[in-house]
Amino acid sequence: MWDMVTLEPSTAIATCENALRHLMGHVFLKKYGAGWIEEVTTEKQRQGWPERVEAERNTRERRGVAETDGPGLTYANMYDLLLIAKKYWSDLSPALRDAYSLLERMEKIRNTTAHGRPLVTFERELLSGIAGQIRNQVTLYMSTQDPAGEIYPRIESAVDCFGHRLTGRDGPIGELFEGKVTGAIIHPGDRVQFAMTGFDTHDRPLEWWFTTPSSLRVTSVSNSREEAALEWIVTEGDVGETAVIDIHMRAEGSQYQRYHGFDQRAYFQYVVRPPVGYDPKQ
Repeated sequence: MWDMVTLEPSTAIATCENALRHLMGHVFLKKYGAGWIEEVTTEKQRQGWPERVEAERNTRERRGVAETDGPGLTYANMYDLLLIAKKYWSDLSPALRDAYSLLERMEKIRNTTAHGRPLVTFERELLSGIAGQIRNQVTLYMSTQDPAGEIYPRIESAVDCFGHRLTGRDGPIGELFEGKVTGAIIHPGDRVQFAMTGFDTHDRPLEWWFTTPSSLRVTSVSNSREEAALEWIVTEGDVGETAVIDIHMRAEGSQYQRYHGFDQRAYFQYVVRPPVGYDPKQ
């Protein structure tokens, strides 16, 4: 037995919304093709997205975040997601079954928090429980699309301190969750932080690690659904135009892994230049 962790209201709402976006992206892309956003959303719903994108860029990219999402379901709020779900429930019901009433309940409680009114204990617990159930149902459904997913954990997201994000929105390719050539130029002495989340249907701790270009191994452990952190302290041995940080993940202590020694991986590629002031003529 283990203690149930109650998610904070903002975390619970974000968890539920992200699960819905993940499910919709998978289901609607498969059914409607590349133009699925225009198929399942209205012009009115999309109308406010560019403004939200611009606001996000103005606030985050000025603070040094390398990239933000373009228009899409990332900027659809819970109310819009609920409207989409209601209209296309027959497409989503194989995953969510009879959970629509739970989504409606979450939206009502979300309105309470949006207006600054405090939640009582049972409302906080209800939000957390709904978010957990929706996320689990989506995960279990995605596992049916990949039966091995019932056995092995999977990566859900990875982001570096520059704001480069991996979301797996196009689906994993074999062992690879997603990878990105960032183009970021760094130097020895710089520190690059990574934050990752993963999910395991069996709630096993997740082990994360990468090996630097100079062959130093960095490790971390997190609980399923919780954020893990890794840091790369760049050294002179890492200098190169294609410095890859290949992050691996597996269920800690598991006898078996999906691939040889790990369950899934993701990578970021950087340019590591010699120390500032280096003179190649010397």
